[in-house]
Amino acid sequence: MVKSPMKKDAYRKNFQERRDWYERVQRSPFRFKYHIQPPMGWLNDPNGLCQKDGVYHIYFQYCPFYPELGSIFWGHVTTKDFIHYEEHEPALCSDTKWDCNGPYSGSAYQEDGVIYFFYTGNVRYEGDYNYVTDGREQNTILVTSEDGFTFSEKQLLMKNEDYPADMSKHVRDPQVFRENGRYFMIQGARSIQDEGSILLFESEDLVHWSYKLRFQPEQPFGYMWECPNYLKIGEHRFLFTCPQGVPRDGIEFANVYQCGWFPLTYDFEGEDYELGAFHSLDRGFDFYAPQVFRDEAGRWILFGWMAVPDSGYEEPTLEDGWVHALTIPRELYVNEAGLLCQRPLKELEKMRGEKVQGRLEEGLERETSPCFELKILMEEGAGAFELHLREAVVLSYEDGVLSLDMTGCGGGRTVRSLKVEKLWKLQIFSDTSSLEIFVNDGVDVFTSRIYDSMEDLEIRMDAGKLRGTWEYYPI
Repeated sequence: MVKSPMKKDAYRKNFQERRDWYERVQRSPFRFKYHIQPPMGWLNDPNGLCQKDGVYHIYFQYCPFYPELGSIFWGHVTTKDFIHYEEHEPALCSDTKWDCNGPYSGSAYQEDGVIYFFYTGNVRYEGDYNYVTDGREQNTILVTSEDGFTFSEKQLLMKNEDYPADMSKHVRDPQVFRENGRYFMIQGARSIQDEGSILLFESEDLVHWSYKLRFQPEQPFGYMWECPNYLKIGEHRFLFTCPQGVPRDGIEFANVYQCGWFPLTYDFEGEDYELGAFHSLDRGFDFYAPQVFRDEAGRWILFGWMAVPDSGYEEPTLEDGWVHALTIPRELYVNEAGLLCQRPLKELEKMRGEKVQGRLEEGLERETSPCFELKILMEEGAGAFELHLREAVVLSYEDGVLSLDMTGCGGGRTVRSLKVEKLWKLQIFSDTSSLEIFVNDGVDVFTSRIYDSMEDLEIRMDAGKLRGTWEYYPI
């Protein structure tokens, strides 16, 4: 037996009955000023990101009445400028036997004016199951749209028996793309031997799919790989994934689950490929399940889920009836060293208030509201320093290690660190309850939620002998 699906009419009824819940959420002091957040309830993975006729569509995993009701939808917001967002009714719901426990994560592929949405339909049986090797269906489903608002009937493409025989019941999160005149799909997977990988399928028509190969390193690297993404920038190919079960190694892999990218060498013709070294996408406490897409201007844009599952942190917003958000949009690019980097989307500059600037050697100390952007350029590279942000955050650099200390205001978050041979630039975005710190033009990033009083906040830098400039913008 499986639970009954919750359809859109049921959503509307529950929403009206819980209007006081929605209004309570809007009064939460931790609600964001410029991040995508759930109208109410729970948000997780970004899904189906795309741009159609100048409009950006951002979908996400959405449980509006969490924790009272557990039904999953695809939430939906749109924007034309990444400054002003419009909320819409949920786009997809659990209305077939193939996704009766939720339309789980998926992505968008566009061709000839049609958006093809591929996602995982979750079915979870009631009973005595371990839900790894039994008790679960992970169905690959297709639905199409010409405008991002109205959708075709759902079509089942693949089910458990269509995946390789050594797979567990954890195969999910499809992404589709085109190479060499053929369609390819990647999915995150966990084998019955508890080895994570990315499965590659191919098709001639976007409907009929056959298994081709799996991407995985020579040595096992975690028991499950979630949320895969493939992208190509110039001649550089990359695979994103979120490995679960990678043990901590000093300051590396400090979160319970990881998120990062491999350089990929593969021509999508035969079966020979090479995965390079794994690079973490974010070094902070709250970054997972990113999704990338290419917009009409040719930019690769990323959103991430500003959380990590099973982290155990306190989330004060739950008391206000909501939890989690997406990161700011980030543009991906490849630097001179061939590294995949992230930078804040240029449109975000339109949020800036009047600039205040100064020299580091003359000191940096000022009062601030919770919402600001701060840029620091160090002319000769950084020596030791401490940068105090808001109420209790300390970003410090010493002996080639950059550390973010959230102990005083992180709800259980403590310290995350990064080795940086030469530190020359910091760009920091602060919202009511988040920090995103871009290091050296986004070679590395720290993302974290923050829960302080939001009163009498300051920025103060003990710069020592540093020379350089700083720019401050209220938002």
